[in-house]
Amino acid sequence: MMADTPRTRQKSCIPCAASKRKCDQGCPCARCVSKSLSCEYKPGRPRPESGVREVSSPSGAILSNTAADLGFHTTQDPRDLPAEAVTGSAWSAFPSDVNGSSDPSPDTIVDDSFFMAFDNRGLANTYLEVGVMDRERIRYCVRCLKSYPLSLAHSGRTAFIHPQNYQPTMPRTLQDAISASSLYSNKNEINEAMVWEIITTQVTRITEPKPYWTVAEHLACVQAFIIVQIIRLFDGDIKQRSDAEQQEELLTSWTDSLAVRTGIISSPSSGVDRGWETWTFEEAIRRTILVSRTAQSMFAIQRQGFCTMVGAVTELSFTAQRRFWAAPSAMHFVKACKETRRLWVEKMALEELMEKGAIEDLDEIGWLMLVTYKGVDGANEWITSKGGLTLID
Repeated sequence: MMADTPRTRQKSCIPCAASKRKCDQGCPCARCVSKSLSCEYKPGRPRPESGVREVSSPSGAILSNTAADLGFHTTQDPRDLPAEAVTGSAWSAFPSDVNGSSDPSPDTIVDDSFFMAFDNRGLANTYLEVGVMDRERIRYCVRCLKSYPLSLAHSGRTAFIHPQNYQPTMPRTLQDAISASSLYSNKNEINEAMVWEIITTQVTRITEPKPYWTVAEHLACVQAFIIVQIIRLFDGDIKQRSDAEQQEELLTSWTDSLAVRTGIISSPSSGVDRGWETWTFEEAIRRTILVSRTAQSMFAIQRQGFCTMVGAVTELSFTAQRRFWAAPSAMHFVKACKETRRLWVEKMALEELMEKGAIEDLDEIGWLMLVTYKGVDGANEWITSKGGLTLID
């Protein structure tokens, strides 16, 4: 008779143990769910009590108005859709401001317990829709993302970073991001090793633990982190790409915690009557979360052919009006509010934008989302219907 299989003392699943990451010991665990990994445990380990449930069809409701157009084509194959981690009330461990208000304060402080809560739970909104994209769409979106570091280096602003948010002093993390962007834009075969060495040092500073930070500091850190991730993930340098991949989970954690902390996703649209400073701050939060998730989605599709963040992107909203975001002062903003349509896009429902908006109304984020959800051909058809002559390549 064969001897009983010896029990192992290893409690973590095999993927988490191999990568030396914390495992919540679910079946599957939250990390394997979020990374679309096969969650397996060593033989002899008692099967953990499953705190999970299967993904149900209502998740499709998130995409009810967009899934048909979106290049993120979803699938119901159980091999591609792991179970959704649910660990009870995910919000109870957070500080009092976590449930958020519609008016996030730049000065609100949060400590380490906030991020420990993210490490110790599976997000209640674990997004598991599997999406794919055609090459033209991917090419355009990646080109847009790769333009942000250069834009930051040349003008001190991007489609999600507004200089008004950091007056009178720019945070050190954003200064590091600008330095990294400037160095990267001047990288060549001769100085490449030196450039990467300096950028690596700047990444270390940007990602160093933050025991206490205000909402404004939190936002600046996420923005700076996005910039250096774009630089490294979409570059051909294998080591830099590998280093960036290892920090994807950290960016996800910082981004999700910013969303939960501010309540920006569930809050109503930012009222333009509340002033330029408030509007730009809240819109910057919306756009930062959007760009972070979009960048991670695009890299996942390039790397493995699909992503699992369709719902995470589709739940977001933003203002597509170019003149609002480009306004250099409060007076310019007030003037733009009086003279143009706002073009508020609720949860990526682009119908009103396409019906009432003009080509010159859309800013970079508007074009990025239009192509993401309607495709290059769909965007070009819209341009033609509006009398435009220059099409997207």
